[in-house]
Amino acid sequence: MLKSRVVAGLVGAGAIAAFLVSSATVAAGAQSAERAVAKITTPATTDQGSLELVGGRSVVDLGERWYIHSVPLEFSVTAGSAIGEEEDGGTLFVSWPPEMVLDTFTGKGWECVAVDGGVECINWAVVGPGQSWPTLTISATGTRTVTDTLDIYLQGVGNAETHVGVPFTYDTST
Repeated sequence: MLKSRVVAGLVGAGAIAAFLVSSATVAAGAQSAERAVAKITTPATTDQGSLELVGGRSVVDLGERWYIHSVPLEFSVTAGSAIGEEEDGGTLFVSWPPEMVLDTFTGKGWECVAVDGGVECINWAVVGPGQSWPTLTISATGTRTVTDTLDIYLQGVGNAETHVGVPFTYDTST
């Protein structure tokens, strides 16, 4: 008897989670037929630079978490140089769990390579103080369901970094 109540509770919890996700999908779809945008931005006043992280069309924004279901995770990053200095190239590190695999990247001048723990990206363009490099768009696929955080780091002056991140769930269930 106890086992059947636990199973019923799990089934009920699963139904609630499915309802919430599909409700979020419907709500996100109302924003734009092309793309549900999730936008997280670090303060633009940092001395080390600026970062803006925007979820792509595969991302459903659940408020404080992104949800992606069995499609590539797509997101864009715009990185800006330090406010008081011209920057001779920008370096980003995208940190994600080992279950994520880099598919593609696009962005004028960006070179990216998969490394242990994520992706390293470099843009050699010189940008003026407070200016931004071209937007970088990355697509990745999960090898299994994972709940973790997507973190982006911009190397700033010296060894200082600017950081932006968002918790996410990549769901491979059918």
